[in-house]
Amino acid sequence: MGNSTQSLFALALGPAWEQLHPAVRRHYDIHQGGEVLLHGRMSEIYHSLWVKPFILFGRVFGALVPYRGKDVPVEVHNSCEDDNIHLQFRRRFFFPGRKPYRFNSRMEHMSGNEIVEFVRFGLGIQMKLSVDGDALCYRTAGYLWRIGKRHISLPDWVFFGSGTIVERGVDQDRINLDFTLVHPLFGTSFRYAGIFSIVEDAQEGSQAPST
Repeated sequence: MGNSTQSLFALALGPAWEQLHPAVRRHYDIHQGGEVLLHGRMSEIYHSLWVKPFILFGRVFGALVPYRGKDVPVEVHNSCEDDNIHLQFRRRFFFPGRKPYRFNSRMEHMSGNEIVEFVRFGLGIQMKLSVDGDALCYRTAGYLWRIGKRHISLPDWVFFGSGTIVERGVDQDRINLDFTLVHPLFGTSFRYAGIFSIVEDAQEGSQAPST
């Protein structure tokens, strides 16, 4: 790893970066000291009944979202605070009648087209990036637990299954996001989808997004 003049996603995708829809590139073209703010709504946030016993486990690690809902306002604040190969993702979900739920993570470039999204206590999900048409695709490649200098690899089925994320540009300012996790034995474990608008001159807001 190490410093790079390219953004994390440009580094991981290589020449395919230029094929992405302009709005998707805007979302991820974040360099040291830069940030992007998105406001949007999740048309659906879903988890299956078999996942419920593991919700507490997920909350301890700060992973995923423990509530179901439809038409949920969301704010996403992405920033590059130290170098171009680490991105901070800070998400806030505004469920009616609840305090905003925060889901924070850190993305790191590993090698080639592979990144890892880490949550608390060094737990991460490995993902391989690719471009389909002008859409950005993530495909999970197992879990990773970083304990000190050690990395322990874990298969998808140990937790919630394998996942795909597809992010497509709608227009110059909006992107459509679709995320699904499927366990090989129990079927769909998590799913959410929504449309987000990129906000210029990002500053993390204090109000629920109205987009």
